[in-house]
Amino acid sequence: MNERTSQINYVNPTLIGLAASILLTALVVIGSRNLEHFDSALFGYTVASVVAFGAIFFRYALWLQRPATRVYFRRGIQLFFQRRKFAANTVDSSKTLAKNLVGQRFIFKRGTMRWLMHFLIMWGCLSAAAVTFPLVFGWVHFNLEGEMGYRTYLFGFPLTVLNGRSVMAWIVFHALDFSALMVIAGCAIAIQRRLRDRGAIAVQQFLLDFVPHLLLIAISVSGLMLTASSLWFDGYMYSFIALSHQAVVIMTIFFLPFGKFFHIIQRPASVGVELYQSRSKEMEQAECPRCGTKFAAQMWVDDLKGVVRELGFDYTLEDGTTLQDYCPRCKRIMRGLAYSGLPNKAEPVFYGKRADEK
Repeated sequence: MNERTSQINYVNPTLIGLAASILLTALVVIGSRNLEHFDSALFGYTVASVVAFGAIFFRYALWLQRPATRVYFRRGIQLFFQRRKFAANTVDSSKTLAKNLVGQRFIFKRGTMRWLMHFLIMWGCLSAAAVTFPLVFGWVHFNLEGEMGYRTYLFGFPLTVLNGRSVMAWIVFHALDFSALMVIAGCAIAIQRRLRDRGAIAVQQFLLDFVPHLLLIAISVSGLMLTASSLWFDGYMYSFIALSHQAVVIMTIFFLPFGKFFHIIQRPASVGVELYQSRSKEMEQAECPRCGTKFAAQMWVDDLKGVVRELGFDYTLEDGTTLQDYCPRCKRIMRGLAYSGLPNKAEPVFYGKRADEK
């Protein structure tokens, strides 16, 4: 075990994970009115969700222990709550959420089909989760009211009545079917890309890159089979399909904290990273001691020094500066000069205008 591994604190993440599981259990009990509206047939889903919820918080707490992640996370929060910039930061962060998380624009830059693939999978999964988990936990339930009316209850409080023959009711009751179709289409595009794209083929792994898509397809197909069985086949093999569906869902829920799906939990943190990058342009800029070019925020350079030092690397040079003090171009030149044994002389640099010109 190396020094860095021995410094990892597992106690706090474990306590955080346990607290998260206990909190979700309490919310299930309270939200279902002391389990009055809880369906015992969905007990397996609930147990898996409680365990996975704690595991997600455990993994996230471990992830935040990484030096670079911790710096980005803390700086993002620090910059967001700046008194003079709070309103502007709220607007900018909302735009980032809408652009990158809702609209998936960061994927669109890599290709239209990749964007469509990611958009369908993400919104198919999120919409399915938004419908499924409240029903499983007993937070939402329906009671028959009249001949074709369904009263909706949220945490035991009565809401609107849905007309069972209305278009809205049909959309609500078939929401999971629409989600399943979105996920199947997105996963089909993803698998096709991974079978044809040479760049993807060179680095992909079956467990990390194919199994998540296969699990999502299995959930979606078995869910559609449940609908077909109940609507068109008089419940033929419904129990077997339901048990198969439950098994695949539970496998996927357990896969969430430790597999590729975990990036769903990590991705919102990119809002803080983008805020850090945008606000750093307004701060004092670091000046390269070799060519005089201002190349990054001084805060960014100082944070990078701290992360490198915490990881156990020392890039201090003979003159007392560190390699992180230099601009990217001078780093490359200095490295080349060191390899060749030539003296390190600061030659004139042309960037469209000379560094010493004002």
